[in-house]
Amino acid sequence: MELQSNVYTAQLDRITYPTIAAHTEDGAVLVIETNEKQRRDPQFWAAISAILKAKLWVPVSTQLHQLFDADWLVPASL
Repeated sequence: MELQSNVYTAQLDRITYPTIAAHTEDGAVLVIETNEKQRRDPQFWAAISAILKAKLWVPVSTQLHQLFDADWLVPASL
């Protein structure tokens, strides 16, 4: 496994459906966009609420400002 370089490390600040406000390690403010599947998924919103409450850091795409579902690691190329 290798580390991804196109990822922000972000902590969630506020949930304002359909977006999520967050900040990066260096204090930059982000607005995380959710996709259609996430918007319709009550379990996703329950998990996001738990992450916000626990003040966990999450991986966010630097290009799309969307949450990564595969964490910070990707399979190494063969």
